[in-house]
Amino acid sequence: MTTAKRSVDIEQKAGNVGVMAWLSKTPSLSSTSAAWFGTALLVERIGVFPSSGDIHRPVRDPFALLNHLKNLYAHQALDIDESDGLKVIFNDWRFRVRVRYSDPAIVINIETRCDPDLMPVKTAELLSHLERFER
Repeated sequence: MTTAKRSVDIEQKAGNVGVMAWLSKTPSLSSTSAAWFGTALLVERIGVFPSSGDIHRPVRDPFALLNHLKNLYAHQALDIDESDGLKVIFNDWRFRVRVRYSDPAIVINIETRCDPDLMPVKTAELLSHLERFER
C-alpha cells in the first residue's frame, strides 16, 4: 500500500480534510535525513488533494453568498459544515468559504481528490457564482 493510499484511508476514517489536517496529526521528523523524507511525503500528500490555495474576494454580503452556495450545492453534498463559514464536501472535491470580518470579503479554497485537472474547473465554477455578490 502506498503512502498516498494510507493517507487517504486515514483521512476517511478520521474525517479530516486536506494537507494541513494531515500535517497536524503527523509527528515532526527529527533528523536531517528524515527531513527529506518528510518533504517527499508532503509533496505526495499535496498530490492527493490538489488545491486552489486561498482566493480572497471582496463581497457586499458574505452571508448571502454562503446561503446561496449552500442552497446551490446541498443536494449534491456528502457533508456540509457551517461551523466556520461554509465547508461542502463531495465525493471527488470540496470547498470552504470563510468570512473575513475586517472587511466584507470571503476567502475561498477548493480541493480535489487526486484530480489536478478537476481543480481549475471547480474553481472557475465557484468563482462564477461570486460575480453577483462582489462589490
